[in-house]
Amino acid sequence: MPKAKGAILRLALVGILGATGLGLRANLAAAATPPEQVLPDSTLFFLKIADVGKFREAFLASTYGQLWSDPALAALRADVVEKVKPTSEAMKEKVGVTLKELFELPKGAVAIAAIAGSDPAKPAVSLAIIADAGSNAAKMTDVLTRSDKQAEQNGATVKVETFQDNALHIITPPDKPAGGDDKTPPPPPVVWTSAGEVFFLGSDVAAIKDLASNAAGRGSAALGAGEAFLKTQSKVGAESAQAVWYIDVVKAVKFAIAASARGNEAQAQQIAFQIQALGLDGLKSVGGALTLNAGEYSSLTKTFFNAPAGGIKGLLKLFSFPPAALRPEPWVPASVASYQTFSWDLDNAYKAIDDLVNQFQPGMLNVLEQQLIGPEGGQPLSFQKDVFGPLGNRLTLIGDFKKPIKEDSQRLVLSVALEDAKAFQATLDRVVEISRAAPRKRDFQGTTILDFDLPEMPAQAGVQPQLKGPISVAVAKDSLLITSDTTLLEQVLRPGATPLAESPEYQRVAKELPEKVSGMTFVRPDEQARLTYDMLKSGRFEEALKQGMAAGRPGQPVPDIPQIIDPAKLPDFEVFAKYLTLGGSYSVMDDDGFTQTGFSLRKATP
Repeated sequence: MPKAKGAILRLALVGILGATGLGLRANLAAAATPPEQVLPDSTLFFLKIADVGKFREAFLASTYGQLWSDPALAALRADVVEKVKPTSEAMKEKVGVTLKELFELPKGAVAIAAIAGSDPAKPAVSLAIIADAGSNAAKMTDVLTRSDKQAEQNGATVKVETFQDNALHIITPPDKPAGGDDKTPPPPPVVWTSAGEVFFLGSDVAAIKDLASNAAGRGSAALGAGEAFLKTQSKVGAESAQAVWYIDVVKAVKFAIAASARGNEAQAQQIAFQIQALGLDGLKSVGGALTLNAGEYSSLTKTFFNAPAGGIKGLLKLFSFPPAALRPEPWVPASVASYQTFSWDLDNAYKAIDDLVNQFQPGMLNVLEQQLIGPEGGQPLSFQKDVFGPLGNRLTLIGDFKKPIKEDSQRLVLSVALEDAKAFQATLDRVVEISRAAPRKRDFQGTTILDFDLPEMPAQAGVQPQLKGPISVAVAKDSLLITSDTTLLEQVLRPGATPLAESPEYQRVAKELPEKVSGMTFVRPDEQARLTYDMLKSGRFEEALKQGMAAGRPGQPVPDIPQIIDPAKLPDFEVFAKYLTLGGSYSVMDDDGFTQTGFSLRKATP
């Protein structure tokens, strides 16, 4: 893994070239073999843009592209161009193209992949880029040749071999990079070659030679011939998507085990056993697809978690989401900014928890139950009968923002459906008694609300915790309702509000939903976008970003963040608002796994 990480920086320039379409010789009569048929079945990660030129056109025609091209953003665009001008001019001087010219070069398909090495004793992963340059091959050849010369000027060694009648370029950086020490491993090389119009670039000589040798495809040994890959492509509609990605979870886990064990076979077997015991090996792969500006959608995404029902066990059995006729509950206000709900078989989840605990510590849940008695004694609390028994099979999360919208304006209410509200109320009262909690009790519209104060949490690396009390809990509307902002809970409890299900905005999104789903979301983006806009305009976004970096790097200095967007150049929010579109998603669980579809709807006249 360190070898792969080191390759990222040294592949930066040439990687951009690869991601935007590369090649050397024109051979317009022969169509390039799809990258997934060239890559080996040892590929761990795969990302492909089917046609870079068409993808760029789709982006410009989408709502996102229309926003960026809006005349009101002219000053902002000019400012961004001015800021990247020095880098662009330096690139022009060194490799012959500006940044703009570079991104206008792409032709054909482009793929980026991570490939596991073949030596199990020395687990390593190499990065690879496959790209069809098309008619821009000659210009890209000149760019890459100039890149070779720049690498030499920076102390690298450039070697050119002949491989299968084509030039194979091997750029070896200095053994000790600038700022490195004796413990710093030597950086990997940058290797590139071609076959016709298709270019191969990567961080390992053997891997690039292997790709070039199989430029016409490798049959049943290819990534694209694998059962998991084919199933994923079918589930996400890859044939009509503009971009697809794929992770082979099984191979990635095996590689991670081998890398962490570092040749210790006993340790590798122990880790593998733990993964199997937890049932995590039931997830075979994950993949997705993206399409812009298609039909009624400004954007459309699909993600598939390949977990065949026959292999589900352990932790994965917790997540059973049977499809149901899910629509917003009558108590959900039409004014919410976001709505998420999903069907969850909680009875099955309890059985999965019990089975998993008994596998490692038989009878442990029963031991815990015997300790859950009140101050005055009595029957112990039963997880199955008292906690999971009264629960329904549905979870919902709604949210909006208090006005004026600020970083702490968001209000959320979590709802767990109840099959027996009276029984669960009794359970809640017993939990309060057993835990010796002392919530404040108050009546609102005939419902008892419990307000629990939270202990003050210390700041971490100067960043205050986001969750603040009190936490309010109520049993009402055949649901357990939990919130950190009681004002939204009170709004839910008031009668007479127009429900979300009757709002025109939701009904437009609902037209895209199947009759039965495992989960669904509805998003009205105005308020969230307003928050982001105000943070950018005021400079608080940059401050929050620095705080987040400080929290993730305790004790280390926070690096300077270049200001690409000048807040003073941002137009009024109304310019952005007219491009904001309604969106949503839905998910369906079947015998093959779990498929999620997300979309934002097109705006006819932004």
